[in-house]
Amino acid sequence: MTRRPVAPPKVTSSDRLGMTVFFALLLHGIIILGVTFVSSPSAKQKIPPSLDVILVNTSNSETPDKADFLAQTTQDGGGNTDEKVRRTDLFSAPTLSQQPGMAQLQASRQQTPIKKQSAQKSFVTQKNSTHKVASQKKQTSKEVLEQILKPQQKNERAARMAEELSLTLQEFSQRPKEKFLNSRTKEYIAASYMRGWIDKVERLGNADYPDAAIRNKLSGTLILDVVINSDGTLKEINLRRSSGHQILDDAAKRIVKMSSPFAPFSAKLQKQADIIHITRSWEFQSNQLRSY
Repeated sequence: MTRRPVAPPKVTSSDRLGMTVFFALLLHGIIILGVTFVSSPSAKQKIPPSLDVILVNTSNSETPDKADFLAQTTQDGGGNTDEKVRRTDLFSAPTLSQQPGMAQLQASRQQTPIKKQSAQKSFVTQKNSTHKVASQKKQTSKEVLEQILKPQQKNERAARMAEELSLTLQEFSQRPKEKFLNSRTKEYIAASYMRGWIDKVERLGNADYPDAAIRNKLSGTLILDVVINSDGTLKEINLRRSSGHQILDDAAKRIVKMSSPFAPFSAKLQKQADIIHITRSWEFQSNQLRSY
């Protein structure tokens, strides 16, 4: 008996159409629903630490090159100390967290249950009993006075601390407002004043270029911090970085003094600062003075 060969199943056009529709619906579902496949995170994977952020009240448009602290707004040249210290506002945290990104939590006080005093009374039914009932110790007048004065002393201490804090804040509020300007200053009011100040110093500096620098063919760059009062008078000049030549350093200071007094602050600038610091680089090169 011979076996007849089994014919392979025929794939009809309807089968192809159904398979195509199925894969098309699957692909559209993945695209629409955003189904993705990711590997589950490892149990040993560490949670990245968060950051300590300091809250500040004021901001400006100047962006510092290298910030000392992180905050929700940008500050450049703020503060009243030369050292890098944490803000001392009332709402600031007392100390930085030992673990970065972990806020300090105050330990909750565990309340111990108060034992209820037994309401049973003890009676002595014999002449000499071994059981003794503890009687309440009478307080002396000194102990009673201490208990009365203790809350009062706490209130007096808190009042003294509040008064000292108020005097400190008052002292800071009475200090003149200072504003620091440099080559990165983009604010229109301050930048326009600085531009006029630079033009005046450069014009007089090039007109009276130091003869000693020309004779000795000296060149170099220095940084000056010029402090100006609101009426335009020169308060002080600080040499931040020397050019390496005493002749050029002294010439730059002499040119600034010769250029003073400067233009007084405008009304808008006076609202922002009582004193401004202009920190610029001054270059003596090819018998020409240039600031940048």
